[in-house]
Amino acid sequence: MPRKRKPPKQPKRLEHTDADGWTHITRGLKNINLNNNSPLPTQPLQPPEIPQNQTLTDLEKSHARYRDQWLSSPCYHTIRNIFLREVIPGFTNTKKRRKIDQCIILGLGSLSNGRRSSWWELVFLESVLALLLDSPTSPSSNETANPQANNNNNNNNNNNNNNRPPINAAEATSSSGITVYIQDPIFNPLDITFLSSSLNYTILTHPSAFSRITSSTLLFAPHLEIEVYAQTLAGVEQQQQQPQICIGTDLTQCIDRLNTHGARKDDDDDDEESRKRQRIFQEYADTTVSKRLPEFERDDWMYFTSVYWKNMSGHTSD
Repeated sequence: MPRKRKPPKQPKRLEHTDADGWTHITRGLKNINLNNNSPLPTQPLQPPEIPQNQTLTDLEKSHARYRDQWLSSPCYHTIRNIFLREVIPGFTNTKKRRKIDQCIILGLGSLSNGRRSSWWELVFLESVLALLLDSPTSPSSNETANPQANNNNNNNNNNNNNNRPPINAAEATSSSGITVYIQDPIFNPLDITFLSSSLNYTILTHPSAFSRITSSTLLFAPHLEIEVYAQTLAGVEQQQQQPQICIGTDLTQCIDRLNTHGARKDDDDDDEESRKRQRIFQEYADTTVSKRLPEFERDDWMYFTSVYWKNMSGHTSD
């Protein structure tokens, strides 16, 4: 009986925090010792090499495959209900509609030579952008004036939307005035070509994304290193604006982590930095409504991830 050939061994997945505070998970990087007691490399982490024979067409096919799997998952339908019933009504009302005019993505990771989570995160965000931009899901003055009609209209819209795929987020952002910026030092040339040419996203170099965050920004920053995450939400601490919507690590978990572990070194300056980050996270949590995202059956990237939004409708957090 012929013996089955073993599949080729996959390069080892490595997690590494670079000198700028970014956490990266890549494959096949050598000569990086991840022992907790070992010093970090002094040189910046380099983008991973492009796998041999991988092309832009390969990435586009992977993108379509992950998107189709995500849109057919039970988790997507849960996310869809969260945004249509809570998030979107929460940051808009009939008198003053708060416009999202840009999306900033931080720390996505390499798509060509990285982790599957990077793909799941990308197609998740695209579906969220599609929901935010799909006009039938946006509240109108007639809906608010007549609650019963609002319920009927929502039911009709939900039925109609369930029978068709969501709009293409890349096309919608281009036609609606929303600019999508994306920043990660780990992107290699193929990643950049795919994101900029195929998806029409604007690539930023570190650290220019932080100064672009405004009150009309959707920030997508799941599981950033805690120092970088605090920088994105700094608000009055850094005389900058806070994002209208943030999808990222649950802030309670960040605060608990800082309370439990404190600063990395026994140093007064580090203690003050730890307290400063706690203030930043607590301020943003206190001025937003939040919803913990459900666990995704195919990947663990949503673990301890929440969506936060500046509230205008009177809804409260769960």
